[in-house]
Amino acid sequence: MKTCVAAVVALAVPVVAAPAPALAETAGAAPALVAGQGAPGFAGDGGPAVRAKLNKPMTAALAADGTLYVTDTLNHRVRAVAPDGTIRTVAGNGGQTAPAGPIPAGTRGTGIALGFPGGVATGPGGTVFISDSTVSRVYALAADGSITVRADATTLGGPIATINALTVTGDGTLYLADRENNRVVELPAAAGSRPVSTPVPLPTGLAADGAGDVWISSAGFRLSRLHDGKVASIVSPSGDTWTADEARPDTQLFAVTTVSAGQDGVYVVDDQERAVRRLGTDGTVAVVADLPVEPFGARDPVTLAAAAAPGKPLYLVDMVGSRVFATPVTVAGADGGDDATTRWLLVFGGAALVVLLGVVVWVVRRRRI
Repeated sequence: MKTCVAAVVALAVPVVAAPAPALAETAGAAPALVAGQGAPGFAGDGGPAVRAKLNKPMTAALAADGTLYVTDTLNHRVRAVAPDGTIRTVAGNGGQTAPAGPIPAGTRGTGIALGFPGGVATGPGGTVFISDSTVSRVYALAADGSITVRADATTLGGPIATINALTVTGDGTLYLADRENNRVVELPAAAGSRPVSTPVPLPTGLAADGAGDVWISSAGFRLSRLHDGKVASIVSPSGDTWTADEARPDTQLFAVTTVSAGQDGVYVVDDQERAVRRLGTDGTVAVVADLPVEPFGARDPVTLAAAAAPGKPLYLVDMVGSRVFATPVTVAGADGGDDATTRWLLVFGGAALVVLLGVVVWVVRRRRI
């Protein structure tokens, strides 16, 4: 009898001691400070971004080389955080009166004033696009630091009071959100191309995915996708899946306030749940990060910048706290094969344990007879 029990225990211990599957892992890892000190100001260029000061940053965009560009809006600048953590100004000289006339060739990004730098996006060749609603302009900041006008009131067919967001597709096509005029404007990269306007009610955010589709967040917690010139609402039939539906233009998907895109899916802020959800390329929806009250407040606005490569952190812009944070993406089952192996080991191990216990019970009963 003792021998049987010892054998069962010896076989059961490895099963009980097996690591928990990754499906038990949930969002909740603490965000790490990237830039800013929690109080508005301007300081820190040339030093660590975590010791720098920002003033009401609104948006951010991540370049292919890992540089994070941040619109330091009330400092009237765009700042860049390098992969080594240092920060510098790449556009804006701190002046508030933006130029309305031509920009001389060769002008540096730091040689002009930015009245209200609200949107930023990265494009092919290291180009950074910056919107300034005070002069209805979008600037193109080249990799060499020179700046030119990419679009203005003439290009766009008239002044735009607020250019809410920018995004760029892989072929260099630039999109901008024109909230007051209820449209998204497409500016093809080819010289001489005319802009194309697509009606979208009150757009607030834009993100281009790897397929060239443009995702649009709008006032009223709406999310839609622009594909081949057609806008479709994004709906969630079951809460953990999503689909595009052209027949339901006013449908809400959670409480979406902003959107970003990475190689592994589209990310949105759910303001009601104070969480970041990922809409996977496989049609699934998952919470990948929480927005804790500390540091993000109960309802403070938060915008996103997603890395193009899977497994990289999300960047969260805290406008009220004048800070930028990074948070890891922690999605259930993210490790794929390893998780599946562990789950099968647990299943078979549990089944083996049940069989062995049954054998022990049978042996005990036989000895009592």
